[in-house]
Amino acid sequence: MSVILEGERFNPIRRTIKRNNIFLVTDEEGNVVSGTMSGYGLYLGDTRFLSKFELHLNDTYPVMLSSSTETGHSSIVISTNLKIPDNINPENFIPQETIQIKRESTICGAYFETLTIANYNLFETGIKLDLFFESDFLDIFEVRNIKAMSHEHKKTATISRDSLKFQYTDVTGAFQLAEIVFTSEEPQVIREDKVTYEFILPPASKKEIKFQINLRSTALLSEKTPATDFEEAFTMNTDETKKWYKTITKFHADNEDFWEMIYRSQKDINMLITRAIYGEYLSAGIPWFTTLFGRDSIIAARQALLLTPKLAKNVLETLAKFQGWKEDPWREEEPGKILHEIRFGELARSNKVPHTPYYGTLDATPLWIILLYDYFKWTNDRDTLEMLWPNALSCLQWMDTYPLYNGFASYIKKSEGGLDNQAWKDSWDSYMHANGSLAEPPISPVEVQGYFYSAKLKLAGLASYMGEIELANRILSDIGEFKKKFHDAFWMDDLGYYALALDKYGNQLKVITSNPGHLLETGILSPEYEERIAKRLLRYDMFSGWGIRTISYDSFTYNPMSYHNGSIWPHDNSLIAFGLSKIGASESVLKISSAMFDAARLMHYKRLPELFCGFTRYYQRQDPPVSYPVACIPQAWATASIFLLIQSMLNMEPDAQNSKLRILNPQLPEWLNVLEMRDLKVGSASVNIEFRKARTGLVIDVFDKRGKLDIIIRK
Repeated sequence: MSVILEGERFNPIRRTIKRNNIFLVTDEEGNVVSGTMSGYGLYLGDTRFLSKFELHLNDTYPVMLSSSTETGHSSIVISTNLKIPDNINPENFIPQETIQIKRESTICGAYFETLTIANYNLFETGIKLDLFFESDFLDIFEVRNIKAMSHEHKKTATISRDSLKFQYTDVTGAFQLAEIVFTSEEPQVIREDKVTYEFILPPASKKEIKFQINLRSTALLSEKTPATDFEEAFTMNTDETKKWYKTITKFHADNEDFWEMIYRSQKDINMLITRAIYGEYLSAGIPWFTTLFGRDSIIAARQALLLTPKLAKNVLETLAKFQGWKEDPWREEEPGKILHEIRFGELARSNKVPHTPYYGTLDATPLWIILLYDYFKWTNDRDTLEMLWPNALSCLQWMDTYPLYNGFASYIKKSEGGLDNQAWKDSWDSYMHANGSLAEPPISPVEVQGYFYSAKLKLAGLASYMGEIELANRILSDIGEFKKKFHDAFWMDDLGYYALALDKYGNQLKVITSNPGHLLETGILSPEYEERIAKRLLRYDMFSGWGIRTISYDSFTYNPMSYHNGSIWPHDNSLIAFGLSKIGASESVLKISSAMFDAARLMHYKRLPELFCGFTRYYQRQDPPVSYPVACIPQAWATASIFLLIQSMLNMEPDAQNSKLRILNPQLPEWLNVLEMRDLKVGSASVNIEFRKARTGLVIDVFDKRGKLDIIIRK
């Protein structure tokens, strides 16, 4: 679900840093500007603890020279001065570009910042630094303009010689605290909204000012704060990141842009990993979805199996802890169901929203089974399979009991505070007929039928591994009948394509969309229809040049600037590419992968966003892709898309149970000559593999194999 934009003040440029449960969103200059719809702020537990955090130099805004959040956990902003009056002798002016302001910040259980002011003049200068602070303690749903509390947020401020504290007690009695502590020296002035330092800076000298911001809530466990200042916190974060890098697959490519894109995605996945008291998971996206999701976390973990199977294990286990066990219409909970989203802010704690957790998703449950199967094929982790087997059977029980309408997986909103649409395209207008009229629920989305089919097929495989042959045979018998029923109900003879969905009356939503592309890997399609879907997805009205649109350019409801009705989603494209690789459409895989690469290399940090606009690419004009204003950046399943695209281009199939890795007709795009993977893990073995173009074709070198693993290559 997107963000509602109202009012006049909005800046689409956001810089984010995150470590564990705390994250900061600023503008390019490192400021948290208040009164905007941009989501700027310092957050913990779905609450914005700081809503304003700005720096002024001698009553002016500094001029930004550079801004970087390259590491993911820290930020550095370098600025300089305009021609400004000297703070001690206002009749004298400080020449422009002679004062440097360096802001270095990081998060490690708290927010740490070191301000360094350097005077490059040959005379002393009078400096005044003002730091402006506000705290609104808004719930993230209020920041998103989706839901508001009915009462005024009554906050208090406490001032001491070296600190400024903002306090708020919410309607549930939970106490919230944002404590700004100035650790290097005390400011000259501390007010409720401003802190001031005044000093004389000798020629060719520097001055450091250090402070930290502690966030506390009695509704949450306190974050551990092992560091004492920026330098120590930065070192801790760097050391922890290095340890994580030792556990993952390493990549090298001869195309520098592509290698940077991979490296950026590795950093962002590490940034989005969150360790909570209830488990470790991948946050869905910053700033709007920085929490545990069902669908998003599952898909991202599945995309990243090539990088690190451990992430999938953690996501599976964490979601299993919240698996539904009772019927609760307000939260749309049902026994066996996997959650959609969990929140910890004031609106959730006061039961104003049902996200404690909220279960309004049709696809997270079958996707959980699919992830469990794929994780097992990569790892042969029998212990985890046996531990989660009861959860898998509960998923199957839910799939066979609750969501079926006219024999198909369907949803209808049960909760007043829930989502109207409960598949991955969950905007209010995602499911429309060709004339633009909204479909009446229960709605049966086309791709979810494939998820159900694939989940049962893979669960039958897992049942065989578990020795439950009777269960496996029963499942296979059931899905055989479902396959034909699905085709008859969803296939549009007049359009030669599958319908977006069925409505309450069994009427097809006769719209050409990307959704049927998700069916290609599921096994629910016969070869003839796999080929027809594959070709249709790459026609001009669906493929923009930057990727496959969510809906056809020719559709009445097409809007390239919408959230789901004409935009381009990297994760959507990666799932389609993966399906195309399974049916042998390698050229189409390369076309999609190249489009994603071309888009990413023109974006900040070569980072794919949650989505971008679906405007047609004009190659001769060399226009860049058009950004979507409130896209999450980084976002988990966009970030992880690159790894599934790599797996799709190389068509790698793990079979850890038999100590095999199959590589079937691998291809590299024209812009890539060498791709190397090191420490790729299959089961208990690991291996280094290099793919290299030569005159005779693609050469594949396997070296430094550790453990038992047969590499089977077919070209």
